[in-house]
Amino acid sequence: MKETRRNVLSNTTKLSVLAAGFGATGSVAAEDGDYPTWDPETVYTEGDRVLHADSVWEANWWTRGNEPGTGGEWGPWDEVDASDAGLRATITGLETGLEAGQEVELDGSDSTGDIDSYEWDLGDGTTATGAVITHTYDGRGTYQIELTVVDTARNTATESGELTVGRDGDEPDTGEITADTTLAELYPDYEEREIPGTFSASLPAESGSTSSSVGTAAENLSDEEKIDRYDVDLEAVRTGVRDGSLRLGDCGTEALDHVKNLESAGFPTHATCQLLPRLMLLGSETEPPTYQGSTRENVWDETAGPMASTNDPSELIQDPWPTDGIGEEPEEVAERDRIHDQPEHENKVGWTFHRNLPDEILYSENAVLDAIDDNVHPVTGDPLGGDGFTSNSPMEVSAEIHGDGWWWHQVLLFKNTGSVPHHLDGAVLWWVGPAAYGKTMSAAHYNNEQRPSHGNGHPQRDVIEIVYDEERDLSVYVIRLAYHDSPYNMRTAYPNQYWSLEISVGDPLNDRYPTAEDRQEVLNLMVETAHVELETDMDRNDDLLDELDLRNRVAN
Repeated sequence: MKETRRNVLSNTTKLSVLAAGFGATGSVAAEDGDYPTWDPETVYTEGDRVLHADSVWEANWWTRGNEPGTGGEWGPWDEVDASDAGLRATITGLETGLEAGQEVELDGSDSTGDIDSYEWDLGDGTTATGAVITHTYDGRGTYQIELTVVDTARNTATESGELTVGRDGDEPDTGEITADTTLAELYPDYEEREIPGTFSASLPAESGSTSSSVGTAAENLSDEEKIDRYDVDLEAVRTGVRDGSLRLGDCGTEALDHVKNLESAGFPTHATCQLLPRLMLLGSETEPPTYQGSTRENVWDETAGPMASTNDPSELIQDPWPTDGIGEEPEEVAERDRIHDQPEHENKVGWTFHRNLPDEILYSENAVLDAIDDNVHPVTGDPLGGDGFTSNSPMEVSAEIHGDGWWWHQVLLFKNTGSVPHHLDGAVLWWVGPAAYGKTMSAAHYNNEQRPSHGNGHPQRDVIEIVYDEERDLSVYVIRLAYHDSPYNMRTAYPNQYWSLEISVGDPLNDRYPTAEDRQEVLNLMVETAHVELETDMDRNDDLLDELDLRNRVAN
């Protein structure tokens, strides 16, 4: 077997682990002022200090099981003055019921120690200093607040918490949203956010969109059939969207419930309106997945999954969503296609455009290898938190292999199991699957049943392959999705619906994996090592792009 860098890295890691197992004795001591919480099973002796009931207590003599604060004046514990409690950061003011645009006061004055400064990270990209501060959050969402206190000796202590910001006071309460609510009432800035143009680009009669006739499941309906099924008044939609008089009731039987649910969840209203042309055609049933061409006619009997995200992620609300600039004004195009056009925005500096990957990429010591082996995030080093498939919003994944002659694909099928849509532009994915050794990187497909021609998508993408286990013909694939032109309602994973990626391998995989056991093993590996990181804050996932050396753009 060829000695790859992956083999060397793996062997080195194993030796390090073995070496760490010998002669490693001793105990871990807390730093001065960093006291443990009182434990009734622990033995304490004179001078030991613990935290209990928001106070610091010092033991007078040997004690176990005697709760601090009991026993009166002659008990084994004395309460220590707050000034002796060591350096601690404390935040008050993380109130509930806060609305976007409303000022909030955050108070760190209950922190203890000889504090010299208070440093705040407010979770929205802004910082502040001072014991008590005020701040206004412009958008809804859950913000991670962090206070770091610094004492005169430059020691630090940090406390963090969450602050949830609800809807803007100017936005309608979900109880006030009815079938008679108009687009202009729901979102007064509908023209500024290109909502009329988004509808125009999405309506079946205007775009000529129908279900794909190739590889489409018989159960799936065309957009025209959905319009009939869900009683959409297409003429009223066409007319009303131009001046904002479009009523939610004109959008059929499904739209109103979708809008109310999304507004209740804190989903950005401008995104709800951008997605409305597809939401009004989205029923409660899960539409069967479809794939490209005829390649699924030769499919392995073995599959893996579905596996839900094992790290149990919280619901991710991407706020804001990008504006759908349907026109060709430079600023509109720059935002709409900010990921697709990123190489041009950066004058192609640092970018490569390999359709067949060179050895310096295939056999590199990329950070994704440690992410796979150690189950840690490649940027932060934090544990990914699960023992299988992981993601930053609720979803599940399945895997299968299908092909036709020499044209074989590994397929990852995802389902949004959350309650809000995800925009997929900029999402970064990685997994371990059958190696292609850098070939056919351009042969890949994105499939989504909520596209007007579902099962028919060709995203541009940033993609690399790293050989993981050459003896077993396995590689790690890392992909960032990068779409072009289509409205965001076609780049979206809707709740309870599928989307998928097909990645070509280029040779008959039955020859590589001749037994059912072999085939099941590789499918299980695809699912268990998969990770999906959706874009947040319109940041293009640039931190992952940098850390994973992912600036290799492959066109279709």
